[in-house]
Amino acid sequence: MSKDTMTSLIVVLEGSNNDIENQGRIIVFGSGANLNTVRGLAAEKLAISGAIPQNDIILRGTSGRILEDIADVRDQQVVHVCLKEHIKNVIPGPRKLPFVGSIGELLPNQTLGWLKVFRTYGHLVNMNILGTEIIATNDPSVASMFAKESEYFTKKIALGLKEIKAFAGQGLFTTDTEHEDWQLAHKLLMPAFSPRAIKAYLHEMGAIAMETIKTLEQYSSDERVEILDWTTRLTFETIGRTGFGYNFGLLGSKDAPPHPFIEAMAFCLQEIVIRAQRPSLYKHLPIEQNKKFDHSVKLMNDIVGEVIIERKQSPEATDMNKDLLGFMLNARDEHNLGLSDENIINQVVTFLIAGHDTTANTLSWCLYELSRHPDIEAKMLQEISNTGITHDKVPTTDQISQLKYMNQVLKETLRKYPPVKILTKYCKKECVVSGGYRIPKGTFCQVNTYSMHHNTEVYPDPEKFDPERFTPEEEQKRSRFAWLPFSTGPRACIGMAFALQEAKVVLAMFLHRFKFCYDGPDITFHPIMPTTKPMDLFMTIHPRTDFPQPNTETVTAISDKTSSVPNSKIADPSAMATHIASQASTAYLPTITFLFGTQTGTAQDYASQLASQARAFGFKNVELCEIDNWNVLKAGKYEPKTTGAQDLVIFVTATYNGQPPDHGEDLDRFITAKVNEPGHKKLMHKLKYAVFGVGNKNWRTYQAFPRKISSALADLGAEQFFPNGEGNADTDIDADFNEWCAHFWLTTLSKYGLSVPENQSMVPAASASVEKAPVKVNFINPNDQIKWNEAQSNHYGDYNSRILVNKELQQPGSGRSTRHIELDISSLIPLTDNGNLYEAGDHLEVMPENDAKVVQAVALNFGWVLDSVFEVDRESIKDVSPRSLAASIRGPCTVRNALTYYADLSSPPTRTMLSIFAEQLSKASPETAETFRGLIMPDSTEYPAFIEKNRTLLELQKNYPQVNQLDIGQFLSAVGIMQPRRYSIASSPLSHPKKAHLTVGVVHDVLKDGREFYGLASSYLSRTPDKNIRAALKSSKSTFGLPSDPSVPIIMIAAGTGLSPFRGFLQERAYQRQEGDKSIGQCVLFFGCRRSDQDFIYGDELNGYVDSGVLSSLHVAFSRQNEPVKYVQHQLLANATEVWALLNGSDGQPPASVYVCGAGNMSRDVRRTFNNIAKSFGAARTEEEADEYVHKFIDEGRYNEDVWG
Repeated sequence: MSKDTMTSLIVVLEGSNNDIENQGRIIVFGSGANLNTVRGLAAEKLAISGAIPQNDIILRGTSGRILEDIADVRDQQVVHVCLKEHIKNVIPGPRKLPFVGSIGELLPNQTLGWLKVFRTYGHLVNMNILGTEIIATNDPSVASMFAKESEYFTKKIALGLKEIKAFAGQGLFTTDTEHEDWQLAHKLLMPAFSPRAIKAYLHEMGAIAMETIKTLEQYSSDERVEILDWTTRLTFETIGRTGFGYNFGLLGSKDAPPHPFIEAMAFCLQEIVIRAQRPSLYKHLPIEQNKKFDHSVKLMNDIVGEVIIERKQSPEATDMNKDLLGFMLNARDEHNLGLSDENIINQVVTFLIAGHDTTANTLSWCLYELSRHPDIEAKMLQEISNTGITHDKVPTTDQISQLKYMNQVLKETLRKYPPVKILTKYCKKECVVSGGYRIPKGTFCQVNTYSMHHNTEVYPDPEKFDPERFTPEEEQKRSRFAWLPFSTGPRACIGMAFALQEAKVVLAMFLHRFKFCYDGPDITFHPIMPTTKPMDLFMTIHPRTDFPQPNTETVTAISDKTSSVPNSKIADPSAMATHIASQASTAYLPTITFLFGTQTGTAQDYASQLASQARAFGFKNVELCEIDNWNVLKAGKYEPKTTGAQDLVIFVTATYNGQPPDHGEDLDRFITAKVNEPGHKKLMHKLKYAVFGVGNKNWRTYQAFPRKISSALADLGAEQFFPNGEGNADTDIDADFNEWCAHFWLTTLSKYGLSVPENQSMVPAASASVEKAPVKVNFINPNDQIKWNEAQSNHYGDYNSRILVNKELQQPGSGRSTRHIELDISSLIPLTDNGNLYEAGDHLEVMPENDAKVVQAVALNFGWVLDSVFEVDRESIKDVSPRSLAASIRGPCTVRNALTYYADLSSPPTRTMLSIFAEQLSKASPETAETFRGLIMPDSTEYPAFIEKNRTLLELQKNYPQVNQLDIGQFLSAVGIMQPRRYSIASSPLSHPKKAHLTVGVVHDVLKDGREFYGLASSYLSRTPDKNIRAALKSSKSTFGLPSDPSVPIIMIAAGTGLSPFRGFLQERAYQRQEGDKSIGQCVLFFGCRRSDQDFIYGDELNGYVDSGVLSSLHVAFSRQNEPVKYVQHQLLANATEVWALLNGSDGQPPASVYVCGAGNMSRDVRRTFNNIAKSFGAARTEEEADEYVHKFIDEGRYNEDVWG
């Protein structure tokens, strides 16, 4: 073969599914190549890490045969490349929960949590952090690929850095590498950090250090000084003066106040950590924290903007070499491009933050370690002495360059306490890293600097503070990527040389003048700050009395005379973790109170779940009660704690027509009154609170009461601990609640330093499946006649109403059913004190019953005797949901009555039910249990399809007969209680004092597969002629009652059974007319149905009201009669002139009130129509103005809705 013979072939990674066209790469090699040449070329082209030994790279032909010599390779057209242990597509990592992912593994201290994760899963870990997939490493060989800017990895701003971008904008630290703003700024500013420029900053650094020393001399030797405060002041002044010519006035005296910029910056830095752990919606909420954040960002930008304007107007405006700001204002690239004023502001803010923070932290940690290691301090003092540096004179660059041992000490400090604990990169192109793991394109990858610096395989005994690790000889033994406190390559910290020079100047001068002493417990870093800040580091400062005389011996050669110092402590990770965990008790966990306001039990159940989780997480003082039993209501104000954490109160509440639930009325009155009292802003001072609202978006008053609580508490001086959560019952309210809970607990546990116990989850749906003590059920012997008799009458309420009339309203051929039902309600508790049982527009709440055939089928499937009598042991139900049968059935009860009157057998299986079933079936039927576990998480994509096939418990039993193995105690703990149904009353108490009429549309769904489902309450009422039922009256007067003045005209709009309350309104107006009242206002009805000959319910009555003058206008829309006017909104438009005249008052009558009753879609269409009418008659020009116009009617009580899903 001639020398010039070249071979080209295609190489493709193993596992590329033979996609050679897209995944293959061409390599070319000459006649002198060997197998390792081909392996190296293939590794380079296929992005296989250079850390993988070449002998581990295997070359195969298309047949799968290993190619063992270069001649074999030359004969191939395609070579498949794999590794000795095969390329791995699955990277190990912990379980991932919905919404929060794997973050529970990291709590309570995420930095130490990462150490544990790497110890458990290895050097490369797949994690999910709040929904974002991340591949992280603590291994220098992997870091060598992740950290470098290359065709495979780059810096793309994401995760926590996105939050910093809110105030650092397009600064160097918070801009993508590929963005032109970063490329231009990096190119222009590099000269400002050249060795020559760094030397020019030395004199100012020394002068500022001397000024700080004079201030520190004001402290007596027994005063405890927070060192981080002073290193922060010093480094902030240094970057301010050397970089931008701005004096922050922080060093004048020991009592010098902090600068507003520093306070704003500190708040923003702490807030970004909180923001990163919360839903993205949080930062857009109009809450005090966000307002303060926006104000702080503006303040920082304004201060920097003033500095720039002042410089531009000064004689030094064009002096590029004056300082860093001079470079920013005047530097231009080869295309004469410079930085915009906006970008200069971003860069200045970035340098002020990054330029002081890392150095301040490092100086503090270094002084702390020196106080604990006198042997190391002695070496440093000798080196300082040998260089001739003193505290009263600025050192020279030559003196600073001689501080070799100090350089080792600083490197070891930065190893043990890296300022930035994580470096995040973005994978642009698929590659294979050390260990043979494939990294997919589009993945965020992280070098966990802290964990790498504490990796025992890289740094033995990593908790020991040992500067000898950084002798030139020791550094040569390690990968250059093993130490990355400043990152590396183009994205390395541009100010690294500045920071190290400043640290050396300060340490040398400080240590010559002072001895810094610390005598206390191990110091840890702040768990929720973005950088590694020492927490509560208070030291005493003493005049130096032991400074050595110079000698000619180099410091690194000094014998280790004091190497074993008794007081020198070495912390280990487990001890640090234990210490941080113990802080939960020493930091006084708050009393945490969960308050619920509910009608149906949902809010109570959610509050109960939260309280159970709180106890499991380690909160000692946990209270659960109704809102109106809150002790603060009785006291009239919150009394702040004098020691320990302030109380945390969580409200979980519903809204009913915008009004509070029964158990929240006292609070509603309290906050309504208090917000108008003088001095009210101190009533709840220091109290922390959060709110989760339960509602249905179809109602106009959605979340009205929860939002009112949140707003009022803030107005009363309380601090919102976590943003409001809002659960929408029209979709998947459990998913809403679980997502909010996950983020709430993440914030709470991080705040109070608590971890997630192994058998618990931040997601309630997952926690429900945790094994709990079983509910005990005692079956009663028939000989116990007293209990057997009690059981027969246990009906979940008393029969207190009787159906008198039950007839069909639809005509033959309609295919549907609507029942007119009349009831004797004379035994019910009245809603009024005027002699009437109810008011027109009120509701009747009906307790339904399950069909006897369904009850029998469920019992037979479980093998239960329907007439047997049982009693729940009340001591065994402490862990069950308050919505469960076990919590609701009191006293002896038959199985038949439990299934007929209590059990919700018609609703789809909830996630909570499935999670409990899963736990109970884990041994008897592990396959079924696993299926259910895959469905319980709120983000399960399979759950909707599952409940479509299993719409009721009976269907679940049929499709999963393993469920029938449950005993009755397990069933009672898992299945929910039946909820009452509300119906608008279709009569007036003036016409029917002792009766209530209902108009009930019977729900009957027929699916495509032939399955049929009936509505629980409507089918029960339809099959119940002349029978007693259980019912209660419920008021809606505050939201859907007739005007108190009968002369006010009313416009009524309804479709289908939405006509119900308007039948009562018309009966009332008719009665008033018959009694001789001549001032009765006009009544106009817009009604929609399908056909005049099928479902025009109460048609004769309505026409009769027209004839008698009670109804001044009746406009009916028939949607199935091929008429242009199909729906009520069309009738409204067709009669807009009449509606407009009534709305604005005419013929001496006052303006009309509008009432809308029906389904949510209809009500929304009607609202849009009123907007159109407002614009058409000139009352509004835009949709926004039209919305405001209609809202004005709502606020005045002249536009009222009663809608359902």
